[in-house]
Amino acid sequence: MIDPADALPRHHPFRLRHLALAGRSLSLYQVADPNALADAVDPASFAQDERFPYWAELWPSAIALAAFLLRTGTGAGEDALELGCGLGLAGVAAALNGARVLFTDFEPDALAFACANHALNLGTLGQGRELDWRAPPGDLSASLVLASDVLYERRFLDPFLRTLEAVVRPGGRALVAEPGRAIAAGTVETLDASRFDRDLHLEEIDLEERTHSVWIHELRRR
Repeated sequence: MIDPADALPRHHPFRLRHLALAGRSLSLYQVADPNALADAVDPASFAQDERFPYWAELWPSAIALAAFLLRTGTGAGEDALELGCGLGLAGVAAALNGARVLFTDFEPDALAFACANHALNLGTLGQGRELDWRAPPGDLSASLVLASDVLYERRFLDPFLRTLEAVVRPGGRALVAEPGRAIAAGTVETLDASRFDRDLHLEEIDLEERTHSVWIHELRRR
């Protein structure tokens, strides 16, 4: 039987976190000290590619999207694709519902954690693929596309939207979770209205003695 921890990058000390969401118990590997990763960021790499370890944090939007997926049973029997997967919590939730998940991220270490977290909760190593939104490959598509808290940097908004539009299959849908950042206002609404129908869901979660409100944009491809 696979030991999920064997799939983690050896250069990152890690810790195990347990979550109770929508009546389900999940476990998640996280980087032990995300702040140490942030302190070690190379300024030149950050300036060129925004290479900052956002992926190492477990953000409220990811927890909210995972809770929404588990509560609604979304993903059963579907091919799912998580964009900017980070630790992979949303993809793991979809997989627990019966989805076949492909994790994608710009950072190889994020993919390693996401795939290990799939193994931790489902017993089999997850599938991952590096993806740069500025140059998405033409062979990726899914009936369910997931993304959480990726709308935070203006220069990546348009590449994300173009990638999102390219990978959602006709008849499929995307779920994009974001915490109401000002930069995200009106963003998904720029997608071609003739190709997508939209619904908006509010998910509230209690985390660290605070209630977080997260908006989940459901985009259905015609």
